[in-house]
Amino acid sequence: MHFSDTYLPRRDGVITSIRTLTSALAEQGHPGMTIVPRHPDQTVEDGLLTLRALPCGVANLRLSPWLLRETGASGVLDEIAAFAPDIVHVHTPGPVGLLGVVAARKLGLPVVHTYHTDLHAYADAYRIPVSALNALTRLYARRLGVPVPWSHTVAVTGPRAVRYARRAAARTRIVAGRAASGAASVAGRAASVARRAAGRRPAPIGSFSSLGALAPEQVISNRHAAVDGYNRLLLGDADAVIVPTRAALNRITLPVPDERIFLVPTGVAARPTTAAAVAEFRAEHGIADSDRVLLFVGRVNREKGVDLLIESFSTIVARCPKARLVLVGATFDRRWLTGLLEAIGPEAAARVTVVGEQPSHVVAAAYGAAEVFVFPSLSDTQALVLQEAALAHVPAVMCDEVLHAQGPLGGAARLASPDPAGFADAVLALLADPAEARRIGAAAAGQAARHTPAAYAETMCEVYSFAGAAAGRLNDRGRTRR
Repeated sequence: MHFSDTYLPRRDGVITSIRTLTSALAEQGHPGMTIVPRHPDQTVEDGLLTLRALPCGVANLRLSPWLLRETGASGVLDEIAAFAPDIVHVHTPGPVGLLGVVAARKLGLPVVHTYHTDLHAYADAYRIPVSALNALTRLYARRLGVPVPWSHTVAVTGPRAVRYARRAAARTRIVAGRAASGAASVAGRAASVARRAAGRRPAPIGSFSSLGALAPEQVISNRHAAVDGYNRLLLGDADAVIVPTRAALNRITLPVPDERIFLVPTGVAARPTTAAAVAEFRAEHGIADSDRVLLFVGRVNREKGVDLLIESFSTIVARCPKARLVLVGATFDRRWLTGLLEAIGPEAAARVTVVGEQPSHVVAAAYGAAEVFVFPSLSDTQALVLQEAALAHVPAVMCDEVLHAQGPLGGAARLASPDPAGFADAVLALLADPAEARRIGAAAAGQAARHTPAAYAETMCEVYSFAGAAAGRLNDRGRTRR
């Protein structure tokens, strides 16, 4: 049984991962149910249970109010129990994800989490106040019936303060290195799944005190400390935690023993399209046949590095006037985006096409129109769009060194320095050398093809088996977990 705070008609990598996994599991004889927030534009699906939800005003998310009123989930818990699941898989850390943890405890079921999102980076990008994070954690602790892992205001000292200061300096990219990850076999599988090595379970944060006005760096450090406490509360007794790439482990410390952490990349299916669909996409958005399309797919927001991308594009279009930047994805802060476009001047801004969030077939046509895929994010834990672009044979330019080397593409992309000049140079180099671009695109396609939905589902079944065995050592089936 899967729990997620994001689902269609919203579009993001978590939704793609969930739908890919549930479909592949069903094909292999493992049907499931997915619990998600209700949306007025949702279509009816088999195996989908929706909860009453309200828009929260951030990133078009809808949140279930059961967190504020516990009795609001009693009927849902009865439906979950009637379904008689064997395992709970939590994909997001919001109220629906918390409901999954509660359900697992009440039914004595093993629980698996996938850490899809770098919460530290997103808390910074959306400037979530520390007080709000603390209040949310207190509410989560109340629903779980456990003590709050720290008090309400934050002042971190000692070694943890050094780590948080490093996070603050990089904002969305953790610069502190990690020891190399090893590999460990999952029961019954010849291939191995990598587990984190060397990182240790963090010590309790301790007591915090109010310091009045804080420097921006300290605010960010305090925010990260609050996220760490939130993670400990939600993930602390997980039977297994999935991370999609090693890049996630280089940015965060998970409050889970090493032997319960598994690296499992999401399998992605190709998005088929046709020449007619590509031509229609170009015509609809005013993209000339002679335009050299640079494509970005994802949320058009701060945490995705869009500011770096647009600033670099002013250099790209000055040196390659036929370049056109196409942005496909939801935009939640139009004023911010307008400011970025105004900053690069009207001539460069006129070469930027903002398409907005689109259904799957339109995104497939966008990949078909693209010459280079541009991905400046330093906060993604996997970036499924990189695999989608690769399966369309579109070469990518990216900034994240760890995701480049150790992500699903295995280095089959052009790595750029994370600054506008360096990113522009990397893109222009591919535009100037079509043969090299085709070589990178073909190599990327080969790497992405290794991560199929079927293989993803098979590996997840083995992780589920591991989690079931781990849970069996902690409690008997049917007993409430403590």
